[in-house]
Parts: sequence; structure tokens; C-alpha cells
Amino acid sequence: MESRARLNVSKTVVKSLEAANIDHVFLVPGKMIYPLLDAIDKSPSIRGIVCAHETSSAFMADGYARASRRFGVCVGISGPGTMNFVPGMASAHADRIPVLYIAGGVSSRAEGKGAFQDATLSGIFESGVVKSLVENVVELKNKDNLQAEMRRAMDGLDWMRRAQSFISIPVDVQQHDALPGQEGSRQPYDHGEFNTSGVPANHAALQALCDRFLLTSKRVAFLIGSRGNDPETAKALLDVAEKFCIPVATTLSGKGAFPEDHVLSLGVYGFAGHSRAVRVINSDELDVLVVFGSDLNQRDSMNWTEKLTAWKELIVFDDSFDAPAMGHVARSRVFSGIRASFRLLSKMDANRRADFHAVLERRRAWAVEVNRIPLYDDKFEHPGARDPNGDESLYTGDVVKQLCELLPKDANVVVDSGAHRIFMAHYWLSSGIGNYFSSSSLAPMGWAIAAGIGIKLAAPQRPCVVVTGDGCMLMHGMEIQTAARYNIKMLYIVLNNSAHGAVHIDAISKGSVPERFTRLPSHNWAAFATSLAVAARRVERLQDLADALSEASRFDGPFLIEVMTGVFPAPNRYYAECAAHP
Repeated sequence: MESRARLNVSKTVVKSLEAANIDHVFLVPGKMIYPLLDAIDKSPSIRGIVCAHETSSAFMADGYARASRRFGVCVGISGPGTMNFVPGMASAHADRIPVLYIAGGVSSRAEGKGAFQDATLSGIFESGVVKSLVENVVELKNKDNLQAEMRRAMDGLDWMRRAQSFISIPVDVQQHDALPGQEGSRQPYDHGEFNTSGVPANHAALQALCDRFLLTSKRVAFLIGSRGNDPETAKALLDVAEKFCIPVATTLSGKGAFPEDHVLSLGVYGFAGHSRAVRVINSDELDVLVVFGSDLNQRDSMNWTEKLTAWKELIVFDDSFDAPAMGHVARSRVFSGIRASFRLLSKMDANRRADFHAVLERRRAWAVEVNRIPLYDDKFEHPGARDPNGDESLYTGDVVKQLCELLPKDANVVVDSGAHRIFMAHYWLSSGIGNYFSSSSLAPMGWAIAAGIGIKLAAPQRPCVVVTGDGCMLMHGMEIQTAARYNIKMLYIVLNNSAHGAVHIDAISKGSVPERFTRLPSHNWAAFATSLAVAARRVERLQDLADALSEASRFDGPFLIEVMTGVFPAPNRYYAECAAHP
């Protein structure tokens, strides 16, 4: 009777996820995870989402982690399942998103005998394949090690360390009874009790920042990277910017951390950057640039431009435990929790300096001057020549501007990779509540189609809009049927230009690549969506977009709007010029 009442290994693993407040797990079923599937099905609080492809399940777990500020979980079989996890692992690793990958392996009795889909050392050795992409690789070979190995797998799966973990469990071990004291116990690696505040602030460094710069008449600007881009940090940042009257720019990965219609907004600096941000940050009139949560990689540093650091003080605050990729910058970083830093700065007594009122007035006058600099430089914003084949389709920038006017300001916006990524970064004005999501470092095409599902499930109270392209749909468009199967209310905007837009422009304007490699068939993505039980509509005129969005709002499940756009040069001229003239 005791053994029948005892939990097995699979159910104990699922209990550990429950203890960490995980409520969705993304999976592709297979024989080697039958016990895990049974445990997930019997969980009172975890919902299993069956995906079309393991790569997409990893993307969904990535999106879920970003929106929930917990960690994401995906489950699949060892061998082909794990190999399909790899693109998702690489993307999460590059952006430092905490994700747990669980794989069910062949029976431990079958290892080393040429078993079908053996992924152990005697097979394809999948642990060796993934070990460079995850921080923790665990092979749970017996029930005796369950508690220790699960603790090791889940260590670091938080937004302080931002680790990724892979654990493989043979199918027979999944069915073994857990040892007394392991089954259903409260897990000592539950991060909720002690790590809710994240990395603490560096009080001494922030006090010096105030005394030397924020409380003086120095011209100071902030540049916010990915690790400053979440709803709670965004609130604290806004308080600090307004308190000290500091203009704020974000990198592309930090877009969403500050409202871009705010008088203190400089917009995006770096890849897809805005004129105001580039002109202010690269100016010799700026005294101090304070960078928060960015390692100043190629895209965030405007192709490593020397103007980023010239003529000014550069101070970098970051809370990443990993070595930053800023070897090109002759500055050391200050280790300090980003959210905690803004919270501390918001509480600093600015009035302890007698002349701070005068300082603030001078800085406000400068902010007015800065705000006169246009966000968009007209000479850089002209769409340029139409497609040489006479295409009169919509200009992508006009579509994005219209979407920005019509969609709810609190919507979670999930953006894919391609030319449309640049148009979105440039023309979409973020509301600054940590609601703009993109895979910034690796940028795999089709990521947003799947990640958006994870984001919506993690934040169901907010509308969710995925902006993607036809090239991305060719890669992971099938996942819209996952949204349909579970009746997940979300909006897909497919910008269809029948091309790999960014490289197609190079093909037709520079001859960098033969055009035949960049053209795509003109598929009807609205019809494709309809075939998968996703309501859809095709839009060919800008004036019809509002009606399509209104129609979409009346559906309880997913809705896809295909917008027929042309191929135009993407608004990324500043970045491109820095690449051409380093």
C-alpha cells in the first residue's frame, strides 16, 4: 500500500515545477516521456501545451519566461526531440533567458546496445551536444539522486542568474518510485522565498553617480539595455528619469523600457536607431552617458562606433553574472542590480543639494532643446525607390505607424526577425511598460510566432500581438494551429512582401546576392491560416487595416491579418553607415 501511494520520479519532477509556480509546460509527445505526460496531465496547476515542433516548444518556453519573470519549461523525447530543442536553447542562451529543457531517454537497460533513438554516450551523446548552450546538464540515471539532481538542474533558473538547464531521464527511471522524503516535499530550491528582489543595488556607486552627475548641471543621458526591460524596472526607470530630468534611449533589446512618446525619450540607439538618440548620444555636447543592463554588443553600440565613448564620461551598470561582450570599451562596469538601482535612485534625497532646483531648471531647458531634435530625420525616412518590378504595395513603415495608432497601448508586442523587425523597432512607439519582446542576440526567424503563445499564456490579461513576415511563416508558421487548438486569443500580423526583405534589397540595389535567392513565392497566408482553423483576413489597402483589426477583436481565439507590403530599404541608415565607415 505504501509503494502504491508513493509518488514516482515523474510526478516528483512535476511537483517541483508546481513548487516554482510554473503553470504551463510546452511539449511534443513521444513514447519516452509517457510517464512525464501522465504526471503533467494529473497536475492540478500545470497545463501541458502540445506544440507542432520541439523548436517551437523551446521558443514558447522562452516567451513564457520573459512575460512571467519565472522560468520556462519544455518537454520532449531524447534524440530528435533534444536536437530540435537546440535552436531554442541557443536563442535563450544568447538572450540569457532562464529555461528548463526536460528530455525522456531510452530505458537505462537499453543503453549501449544500439537502441532506437539512443541519445546517451553510446548513441549520439546529446548531453555533449547541448553542454555549450546550457549552464547545467543533468543525466538522472537513478531515483537515488533525484533530489540532488533536480536541485542542480533548477539552480540558477531565475532572473538573477538567468541560467538554462537540460535534464534527461530514462523512461524506466521516470516510473520508479521516489525515495521516502523526496516525494511531494517542499523543494529547497524554490526561488520565490529569497530571490524576489534580485541583485541588490551598489549603494556606494549610485551615491557617487548622484553626487558627481545627477545632482549637478552635467548633461546626462541614460541608455537602457535588455536587462532593464521588464515592467517593474520600467516603472522605476520612469520615476528616476522624471525626478532628475534625464533623457533616455534604449537599445533594440531594451525597447519597451521607456515610453517613446515621452518628452524625455530619445528613442532607440544602435540597430534600427532613431535620429534623436544617435545625435544626442554621439554628440560632443553630452557630458555623461550612463548605460544600464547592456553589454554594448555590435548592435547596441552602433557597430562599435567610437562616438559612443568619445568626448564624454561613460559609466556602465550591469547585473549580469556572465562576462560582458564590451572588450572594445575601455571602461569597467559597476556590478549593481538594475531594478534595485532605479529604485534606490528614485528614493535619493535630491533636495539635500541646495542648488538642485536651479540644476533641474537648466536640465529641463536642455531637455526641451533635445526634444526639438526630430525622432525621425526626413532625409533618412523617405521610402526610396519602389520595387523595380513596379510593385505598388504598401510601405511597411506606414503599416507599422497605423498599427501603433490602432492597437491597445498595453498590448504585449512580439516581433520576429527580418526587415519587418527594423521597421517595427523604428516606427512602433513603445508605451514603455516592458511590453515589447524580441529575440535580440541570435534572432532566429519564426521565433515570435511561437514565443508569442508563451507570452500570452504567461500574461493572459494583456492583448498579445505578433508581428512577423512571410519568410518567418515558412519556418514556424505551423504553430498558429497551436493557438487555434487551445483557443488562445492573440493577433498575428503577417507582413507579406514575397521576399527575404533585407537581403532582397541588397540583391536589387547592390547586387550582393543573386535576386533568385531572395524572392519567395507569393503564398496566401490568410488562406493558410483558415485551413488551420485560424480566422484570417488579407489587407491590401491601408484604409482597410482598421476594419480588419476591429474584426479580429471580436474573435475569442487567434486571428491572422496578412498585409501585402512592398520591398523597401529598411530605416537603418545610421547603423549601416557606421558599418561602412567604422
